[in-house]
Amino acid sequence: MPETPLHVDVEVLAKLAVSGPRYTSYPTAPEWSDDFGESDAKAAYERASQHPDESLSIYVHLPFCSRLCLYCGCTVEINGKQSRADSYLDAVEKEIALVADSLGGRRRVAQLHWGGGTPTFLTTTQIRRLFTMLSGPFDLEPDAEVSIEVDPHVTTRDQVELLAELGFNRVSMGVQDLDPVVQEAVRRDQTLEETTSLVASCRELGIEGINVDLMYGLPEQTLAGFDRTLDLVSDLRPNRLAVFGYAHVPWLKPSQKALEKYALPDATQRTNLFSSALRKLGDAGYVVVGLDHFALESDPMVTALRAGTLHRNFMGYATRPAPDMVGLGMSAIGDVAGSFIQNPRDTASYESMLAKNHLPVARGLQRSPEDELRRSMILSLMCRMRLDLDELESELERSDLAKHFAVEWSELQSLADQGFCKLSERRLDVTPTGRLFLRHMAMVFDESLRRRREGNDGPRFSKTL
Repeated sequence: MPETPLHVDVEVLAKLAVSGPRYTSYPTAPEWSDDFGESDAKAAYERASQHPDESLSIYVHLPFCSRLCLYCGCTVEINGKQSRADSYLDAVEKEIALVADSLGGRRRVAQLHWGGGTPTFLTTTQIRRLFTMLSGPFDLEPDAEVSIEVDPHVTTRDQVELLAELGFNRVSMGVQDLDPVVQEAVRRDQTLEETTSLVASCRELGIEGINVDLMYGLPEQTLAGFDRTLDLVSDLRPNRLAVFGYAHVPWLKPSQKALEKYALPDATQRTNLFSSALRKLGDAGYVVVGLDHFALESDPMVTALRAGTLHRNFMGYATRPAPDMVGLGMSAIGDVAGSFIQNPRDTASYESMLAKNHLPVARGLQRSPEDELRRSMILSLMCRMRLDLDELESELERSDLAKHFAVEWSELQSLADQGFCKLSERRLDVTPTGRLFLRHMAMVFDESLRRRREGNDGPRFSKTL
């Protein structure tokens, strides 16, 4: 039965627009250490190799863009020469060989994603080369999710034809906002016609999975203009939508300072923009999956949500979970056998380390037993939309969760009082409205965030709404 569209009071949204992590990992990236190096990564891969029958997820980071969108928070390299990608792919090929060797015979892949940057910066020859490089040591499962991020402004029909031939079955495309005033401010000139044409080409060629990203809180954005974008995008009927709040972090991304000469929506305006997205997408038949993700009733993500099999990793929500995720390319992050492994965030360091035949490891973390326990609680919230202490104690082979998390359980009561979850002595169930506030529930279990707040110290995170 379709869910009733959500309508959340604007004042409630404004009150809960605080800073917090997105929990694509726990512990979160600010807790990782530069002391984690190649030997630690090799040890993690060795542990993972002991399970050759388990599937993998693989993420490949392709950082190149021919131009910079000023709102961008991704790790990118601006370059107008496609030939630059050839030497980068040489390095990726070496990394694939080193990682595959470290994993031994483990080669089945349930999820493959190319992100960036703009992966369709690559020529068709380069796209085929990268796919062939991956196909040597790794085998895609017959029902694997094979996805790629594309920019409608630069992606050609020939590229889409090749992606379909290679077996890509999902594309994710940024739209952000179709208002030309907003596009001019953020330097993203992408027309509705380009977006519509790309969606049509994908579907014509058999790529049925269409994801669209929108963004609220951008400079010069108005409620009327964003409503028009929501209507136009809803008419395209993408299977999934992500509606992200623009994170203005000029201390991390200096290019964003250029946006401060424009009118940036204040907290109230941001709240109204998101509230409108929630209402319009709900009325258009989209289900709130969690956080800022929406999907049609027929999408596997909604099926996984209701079956309790949804997973979350550095690629976001996933319907084909795998115990370990390998990250390839500059800045890529892996989650392997209890360790987070991050590559250098600049191409020069990444390529230099591989030229010396070293795994390109810049930082990481070996999770402690307490980290793993809290991670399990956060993942259960994010993916199962519940915390069942009986269920978790059975899975984790423990009998003390109620005592261990007594303080956290009491702190959840305020969120229950607001209707975001139903709380009993040994179970929490996230309500449909509460799916928008999963970050707030997860923060209750974030030990490092609690410690940093008590010491009035720590990193600055984006707004939760």
